[in-house]
Amino acid sequence: MSEKEVAPTTALVIDDDPEMILILRHSLTTHGFEVLTAQSAEEALSAVAEAPIGVIILDLMLPGMSGIDFLKRLKSNPAWRSIPVIIATAKESAEDVELALAEGAHDYLKKPFSNIEFLARIGAMLREKKLRDKLENSNTELLRLCQMKDEFLSMVSHDIRTPLNSIVGFADFLLEAKMGDLNEKQARMVDVIKKSAKAQLSLVENLLEVARLNSGRVVLRLRQADLAGIAQECYDGTRPSAQKKNIEFVFSARDGMVPVMVDDQRICQVANNLISNALKFTPRGGRVEVNVFREPTSGVLCIRDSGPGIPEEEMVKLFNRFEQTRIKATAGESGFGLGLAIVKNIVDMHNGQVWVKSRSGEGSEFFVQLPLKEIASPD
Repeated sequence: MSEKEVAPTTALVIDDDPEMILILRHSLTTHGFEVLTAQSAEEALSAVAEAPIGVIILDLMLPGMSGIDFLKRLKSNPAWRSIPVIIATAKESAEDVELALAEGAHDYLKKPFSNIEFLARIGAMLREKKLRDKLENSNTELLRLCQMKDEFLSMVSHDIRTPLNSIVGFADFLLEAKMGDLNEKQARMVDVIKKSAKAQLSLVENLLEVARLNSGRVVLRLRQADLAGIAQECYDGTRPSAQKKNIEFVFSARDGMVPVMVDDQRICQVANNLISNALKFTPRGGRVEVNVFREPTSGVLCIRDSGPGIPEEEMVKLFNRFEQTRIKATAGESGFGLGLAIVKNIVDMHNGQVWVKSRSGEGSEFFVQLPLKEIASPD
């Protein structure tokens, strides 16, 4: 076979009427198909197991196993599931046709039918399968490339993290005058080096986290925890940042304990990220609220700020990786567009939801909703 020639498609005709088999065989062979035939479902299953089949023409009325049962057997096998099947039957029952289509048949022709219509349906079905196979192959390749990208990202990030930690450590060593006093200009320059290295280290840690989450390597350590307690701990840890900007920083847990089944370290990571963002984008003298409350079936964490708000057209990209809004932090704080993507991934893993309400110039409210886990009362 030359490089330009294409192997013919093999069609399997399943019908217990010898005359119909002859008609369909002639129609298909004259249009380039190789044709196999079977007069029962059992014979057809053997044919499918022995040779690659490109398309099946199936009569529903067969001796022994019915056409519907053949379809169920065919579609239950992952290796055969994608073979297109067209029903060619004289049965009048709409219920049978509906059932066949529900079981995986791709099209239906009622006997008698014209040769032109038959070939047109077969052609359309094979074109659809070709496009579907091409899309599936493209998706498989895309997933492979994404996995390679995540593995590369993880490897490079690990390699970069070590020297960055060294830079931060030696900068601290110099600032603590372990090798002699620095003058004011020298101390300022070393401090810039330290801050820059820490910013890059933060980026590396986020990149590693994104790679871990995307690859499915993160395993949640679920336990019953108090959402209000987790939020309170995160609130206490970020109070110094609020004080530096003279931000009114408020915590509220109006319903007391809010029991949830979570990985408390991961949910603390979510809360810290959202609180830090609120403080970052709230101007000096502004207000940030951390609220925890119960709903009938869920616990809710709400972070409200008095920052500049988010334009409606930018809301859609908030939780995308490496996407940032045009809103600038109020004290020059940096970011890389990874924090909210990590938040959404972690919340999704807990079967929760995260969303935002905001209008430009009116501040923002970020909500995290997690399923409640009621504490069983002792017997």
